[in-house]
Amino acid sequence: MDIIKFRGGYINMESIKNIVTDIDSLSFKKVLKFVIPTYLTSLFTTMYSIVDGIFVSQYVGTNALAAINVIYPIIYVLLGTALMFAIGGSAIASISIGSGNYKKAQNEFSLSFVTSIIIGFIITVLVAIFFKPISHLLGATGSTMEYCIHYIVPWLAGFPMVIGKEIFIYFIRIDGNPRYSFLMSLLGGITNIILDYIFIVKMGMGIFGAGLATIIGISISFAMGIYYILCKRNYIKFGFTNISLSFIPRCAINGLSEFINQIAIAITTVAFNVAALNFAGDDGIAAVSIIMYLQFLFIGIAFGYSMGTAPLLGYAFGNGRKDICRKIEKYSFKFLGLFPGFLYIVGFILAPLAVSFFAKEGTAVYNLAIHGMRVYSTGYIVFGISIFAAVRLTSYAQGHLSAIITVLRSFLLLLLFLFLLPKFWGMDGIWLSVPFSEFITVVVAVVFTYKTRRFSEPEKSSNKN
Repeated sequence: MDIIKFRGGYINMESIKNIVTDIDSLSFKKVLKFVIPTYLTSLFTTMYSIVDGIFVSQYVGTNALAAINVIYPIIYVLLGTALMFAIGGSAIASISIGSGNYKKAQNEFSLSFVTSIIIGFIITVLVAIFFKPISHLLGATGSTMEYCIHYIVPWLAGFPMVIGKEIFIYFIRIDGNPRYSFLMSLLGGITNIILDYIFIVKMGMGIFGAGLATIIGISISFAMGIYYILCKRNYIKFGFTNISLSFIPRCAINGLSEFINQIAIAITTVAFNVAALNFAGDDGIAAVSIIMYLQFLFIGIAFGYSMGTAPLLGYAFGNGRKDICRKIEKYSFKFLGLFPGFLYIVGFILAPLAVSFFAKEGTAVYNLAIHGMRVYSTGYIVFGISIFAAVRLTSYAQGHLSAIITVLRSFLLLLLFLFLLPKFWGMDGIWLSVPFSEFITVVVAVVFTYKTRRFSEPEKSSNKN
């Protein structure tokens, strides 16, 4: 067992080192075993968000569900700030750990945490001051505004936990402990689900109860992260020795694709809402809300797997093992090139069952959502390749290139097709905007992967021992 003494304690990095140091023993099974906790973290986070939506739609109403979709762009901005520093910073810190510079990794963690909290505070204050005009801009109507206000209050009050939780999850993962990251999400999610039932069903607290349950669950995860950083024996600790503020823009640039992704989701959610409102009123927004919830269940598979490989790629890259990077890439592209096709078939067949959890059978919302999901989900066939290609580039500290893939996939192409396609096909044009964007983006992702193959192209003299 590979044990390293550090700061008076002993740290087990075997889970990463055993995978990325011996190419002959490297297998897809080993990679998958390491990735599964990260995938489960993503899946479970998605699942308890879906359960949140089910409770709201069933016990408060579809207008309340629509209100959550109206407000979520604000939450995406907060999450985007957290993920920019969580993913961008952890990728750089993973390279530092791989090269043996542990103090530098500590400083990178500390700066990521503090900077994201400060930026999050500024965003929260601005939202609190200008909430009503922002809500109207996002698509709030007379029937949804009150729900919007009730839902956002717990989120604004709990912003440090929202941001801190994401920072902890990603940095604990590169510390060689993805299982603890999963446990954080698991316990926080279970708490959320239990409190959803208590607050919404038993206590009748409505949409405010849903928001409060979510923030309490996140706070549980945040507390577990604090405990890990302060009390566990690990590489990742708070450290402020030889601080270099130049890391902050480097981290932001490297994590820019994730920030852009969240901002893009925020903007495109508004665009979806406005387009759906024009064609189908509040029922259209409710149908979009249902599909947004369900899409995360599928995207979570590709995103969870891809983020699970990031510590392996970053460590191997920092350690100069390009041959390991190349082999992990081959496994990943094969898996994410084939498995999403199966997801599309599952999504098509189970669309009525999935939608029935949110809307009553035979209603306008139910019919809109089923048809929309079946058209929308054709984009799942290729989305895995684009997601992994972006994560791969971030892992090699090439966040600016990763950002281009993300901007195309989640923003520019999506907005373009949301503007053009509904003119010809109405609501079907809204659903088709995603598949059109995904199929064009995957071509760009493949080209970028080929052009940057040097990052994982083994040198002829590479030592495999």
